[in-house]
Amino acid sequence: MTALLQVRGLTVAFRTGGLAARLMGRPDRLEVVAGVDFDLAPGETMALVGESGSGKTTLARAVAGLGGEVGGEIGFAGKKLDLRRDGHRLRREIAFIFQDAISSLSPRFTVRSLIREPFRIHGLPCPEGEVERLLKLVGLSPEIADRHPHQLSGGQARRVGVARALTLKPRLVIADEPTAGLDVSVQSEVLNLLNALREELGLSLLIITHNLNVVRHVADRMAIMYLGRFVETGATARIFAGPRHPYTVALLSANPIIDPEARRARIDLEGEVPSLARRPQGCEFHGRCPFVQEDCRLRAPDLRVEADRGFTCHHPLRGEWT
Repeated sequence: MTALLQVRGLTVAFRTGGLAARLMGRPDRLEVVAGVDFDLAPGETMALVGESGSGKTTLARAVAGLGGEVGGEIGFAGKKLDLRRDGHRLRREIAFIFQDAISSLSPRFTVRSLIREPFRIHGLPCPEGEVERLLKLVGLSPEIADRHPHQLSGGQARRVGVARALTLKPRLVIADEPTAGLDVSVQSEVLNLLNALREELGLSLLIITHNLNVVRHVADRMAIMYLGRFVETGATARIFAGPRHPYTVALLSANPIIDPEARRARIDLEGEVPSLARRPQGCEFHGRCPFVQEDCRLRAPDLRVEADRGFTCHHPLRGEWT
């Protein structure tokens, strides 16, 4: 199957201080995403996982043409994109659901105006009854169309954000922490909604999260990020069953599990995440890795591919952590 989204060698950088930074010996350009490759198939859900600051949101925003100095190649529906030239058109094909649902909705507008806004921005007419149709699609009563964001609950605001993302019939929806700040019961409702919409509308989903229970519930594949790079990618079920990279193992071992009879060794990571301005030599994870060996400090690991997964580790694990 031809991939809907193809990303090759993606880098995203930001200017940090210009001449003053150079005079003080600091880099004036910070590379937040540092060479990422992945494909996303039509109708597939992929999750980006990692600690705060790992580059998940920056990567996703770059794919949607929303900022940073972007390098590498991005292909969509078989065509190579120039984000400066194709950005406006791309935003009709790729929709973004922002993390803070209420803050992403202008308090001056009603729900009706907010859902109509993408049509106005792209110079398109909003069909009669479209607002009500979209609200029903995401499980909301059409009566809330005349409310303002401060009159919505967190779950309602999240659903309005989903409805607005669907206005222009995108093929890819990117959801940044779609369950953040919601009660557990509402989290389940939002996840079930995204799954149902994916199946009904044939969407592809790219979900950014640090909640591994979300990943297990919705994602076909997952990618674990550390310092702006993928350290492990593959089928979600396969990675949960037997992670190969020590960072993946540490994340999974810290994930709460419901079964009181289950027993699992926990791996606590020591130290702080290194600065992007001073990336470590060798494997960038070696300073926090409980399984570090001498070659990890000297040489960066190459990508290793096994069946339906890839990982970057000199000494991959084979279930020793369970």
